[in-house]
Amino acid sequence: MHDDTIERFTAAIDWLKKNRIILSQVEFAERAHFNPSQISEMLNGKRKISERTIHKISAAFPEISNAWLLTGEGEMLKHGSPTELKSNTSIPFYDIDVTASIAEAFHDTPEIPQYYIDFPPLNDCTAAFPVFGESMEPDFFAGEVVLVKEITNVDSMLWGEPYLVITNANCDNLRTIKNVYLSEDRQYFILRATNPRYSGDTIISRNDVLKIFLVKGKVNRRQL
Repeated sequence: MHDDTIERFTAAIDWLKKNRIILSQVEFAERAHFNPSQISEMLNGKRKISERTIHKISAAFPEISNAWLLTGEGEMLKHGSPTELKSNTSIPFYDIDVTASIAEAFHDTPEIPQYYIDFPPLNDCTAAFPVFGESMEPDFFAGEVVLVKEITNVDSMLWGEPYLVITNANCDNLRTIKNVYLSEDRQYFILRATNPRYSGDTIISRNDVLKIFLVKGKVNRRQL
């Protein structure tokens, strides 16, 4: 195994993240059937990147050339790979339920994008999802596609704006779109529907929120 295998390994992960095929190193590990700690040890040179490991990675991510990972020869991407032709800034569309009602559980399993949306005004978004439910009407109707951007700094949030909120098991693994406000003590998120038929706030601890995404826009599926 060549000494620069770690560099190629890192480059492959960076490319997958840049093209939003994965959203994190943890997702990379899960899809390739490794523990995240094993991937970290490989990247840090504490664990050998074996030929078997590389075969598992190229099987999980067919866009990446197995021969390139092994030897560095040729190109990183397999010739003719569908993602080879897409824009680096396009938005992955995941055909999974993003409910506008607090009714569905979110199971944190790796998802594969169904396709990519190239919409220049919003190409900085993290992902796109279909909407289900009626609680956010007339802002969002069932069947519309929302484009969301992950928020990592709560202080930058726009209170009262719609967000996709994903929580842990303490809050029943919620995955919901709601207008989000912050409690006075800044320890809780207040989730509020737009549709008056779904009145009543839902209050969740900030510590129970796994991810939160600003809803930056929406499109009708017929526009895609």
